[in-house]
Amino acid sequence: METSCTTGTTALIPPEKLFLPEKLFPPPPRWSRHREEPLTETERNRATVARLIDILSGKSPIECGVELIAPDVVANVDGWRFAGINVWANWILYLRTRECVDGLTLFVDQLAVNEDGTVTVRGCWSAMQGERRVFSKSCSARYRLEHGRIVEIWSTRRNYAFMCGAHTESRPGFAIELLRAWWWKTRAPQLDLTGGERVRAVGFLSPATAQFAGD
Repeated sequence: METSCTTGTTALIPPEKLFLPEKLFPPPPRWSRHREEPLTETERNRATVARLIDILSGKSPIECGVELIAPDVVANVDGWRFAGINVWANWILYLRTRECVDGLTLFVDQLAVNEDGTVTVRGCWSAMQGERRVFSKSCSARYRLEHGRIVEIWSTRRNYAFMCGAHTESRPGFAIELLRAWWWKTRAPQLDLTGGERVRAVGFLSPATAQFAGD
């Protein structure tokens, strides 16, 4: 608490009052304890997506997604439909293992709340190639939240071209990349955000975790 002081005024104070410090320095007013205003739903949603960005940019571990994403989250990628927080978590883990990127991070240009309550993020990926930092083309994704958690995601194939290659921008190329991801997941330890532990590798594509629809 800051205290203001006044100097050079002693001569103006009558002698009989010099020994009444309470007259000279009245007690400070009591601080009123104001409760912080609760965040609005829009502010909570924006904060949740901002924390997700920390995960995507590598500032926070993927496991932190359990606090932000619903267990039955649905991800839409240009007509492809995937379900489950573990599918999301291991896809992010897969992207970080691609040989063409090192020190993958995400730079955000805009984080906006839309009229329908969804949150849109625009930015670009960045990584190191040798001693040089490179950047992706502009990327974007949209998130729908309920009760402070992300329940649905809309992404695009081009969001993954920087990590996986330009072939992912086409539907056949993206299908090939999903097969590569499935092959990787049968051989690599997997994240389990429903239990908080790494579990035995399982197949990436299965009727329980992925559904496909035409573009």
